[in-house]
Amino acid sequence: MACNVIRQSRKNMTEIRFKELGLVEYSETYEAMMLLIESQPGFHSIWSLEHFPVFTIGISEKEITEDKSKTPPFIKTDRGGKTTFHAPGQQVFYFILNMKKLPFPPTDLTKKILETTSSVLASYDLKHNINVHDPGIFIEKQKVASIGMRIKKNYSYHGLSINIETDLDTFNSIKPCGLDVQACNLKDYIDISVVNLKKELLTNFQQMLTK
Repeated sequence: MACNVIRQSRKNMTEIRFKELGLVEYSETYEAMMLLIESQPGFHSIWSLEHFPVFTIGISEKEITEDKSKTPPFIKTDRGGKTTFHAPGQQVFYFILNMKKLPFPPTDLTKKILETTSSVLASYDLKHNINVHDPGIFIEKQKVASIGMRIKKNYSYHGLSINIETDLDTFNSIKPCGLDVQACNLKDYIDISVVNLKKELLTNFQQMLTK
């Protein structure tokens, strides 16, 4: 059952609503994002969830050479980026944010999310780096986190995925985000509590939106 936690921005008094969705189908979640945007909410929303296994394709579809007859299914999306994989064991955060009420330029959104995520991972003494050209977070040249965003009617949507302990065999059957790299899992590098990590990330995302 979804649980809403509401926080208030000290700077611009914009609500931030956090929603835990659990394990959900990709298509249903996308439709829910679109419905929320159509309602033109006066608040920010951050959803945390996991998806049933699915490949998703971004707007750079022409550059993709994957065999789309694979299982799990391929779903075309309107996010930035190329092909990625979602499955249980991967934590996803969707950011449905009012672009007019951000405390930073909208063009900095992807950068801010990656920097905030990186800061939390650094608190675990994890050696990693942010790739700004193919946005994501890498550990020893392997990709552990991906991001793809879109803006519509002054709202952002889509978001960030972090591999905690997911199915790498299926993920690495494609080129993650069109790159000649392998995906990796956080739990192969650090001992973490998923509950604590999510809590820390959400706290820091809140601070990102209230500074």
